[in-house]
Amino acid sequence: MSHVFALAFILFTLHPAETPGSPGDPQQQTSMESLIRQATFIFVGTVARTNATTMSEVQASDSTAVVRVDEIVEAPGAPPDLNGQEITVKLATAGSVKAGEQATFYTKGWLLGESMAVIELSHTPTSPQAHEQVESTRRKAADEALKGEITSAEAIVAGTVAGVKPSSIRHIGSEHDPDFYEAEITVDSVVKGKVTGHSVVVLFPNSDDMMWQGSPKFKQGQQGVWLLHRNQTKMPGVKDQYTVLNPLDYQERGELERIRSLSKAAK
Repeated sequence: MSHVFALAFILFTLHPAETPGSPGDPQQQTSMESLIRQATFIFVGTVARTNATTMSEVQASDSTAVVRVDEIVEAPGAPPDLNGQEITVKLATAGSVKAGEQATFYTKGWLLGESMAVIELSHTPTSPQAHEQVESTRRKAADEALKGEITSAEAIVAGTVAGVKPSSIRHIGSEHDPDFYEAEITVDSVVKGKVTGHSVVVLFPNSDDMMWQGSPKFKQGQQGVWLLHRNQTKMPGVKDQYTVLNPLDYQERGELERIRSLSKAAK
């Protein structure tokens, strides 16, 4: 494999395998959705060899197969040059594939080194609908996550950042100090809750520390939609103030109608 991760092995969480329903089965959509939600690496591949492996760290058995990656369906964070490469698949069911068989493999990442090894959740016959099924499931999952934040938000507003400045909240004397800043939002639309006046002040972590990397950061003139919460953290000085800590708590302005729709559905 040209993309080498020398001795940098990564172990991901293993979930139990699931077997999709048969074609036409009313349970198929549900089981496929569950399968896609669990999988972190989905690809179309052709079995090159059974009872074999591409990595010395993985012992060959009837539960392993070497599979050539023909097409990536979804693989966030995976090496960028996998197409055409052979990888090791730890099968969900021993002896469930044969050499020359092509299938769509739903897997979770396992090891990266001189090659790559994944743990199979299940595999299905190849289908032109695979990409569409994955995209549909990911959209549904994203809507569910956003809906959860919408439900817990005290207020949701659309507007523009009028100004940003350091807050008066005392620093905690740690490398994980959030370095809270204040953003004043000029409100032009209220999706949920009650907002007094034409603006709101929200706290956000200005720190780039790993603890706060995912938290939204704001600058003057920025437009968007804010999902406002109180008491997201118990840090001193933050009590009862609006905060935006979760990556989902800020959305681009173009997501306004989606958020309105999800907000109505959440009631």
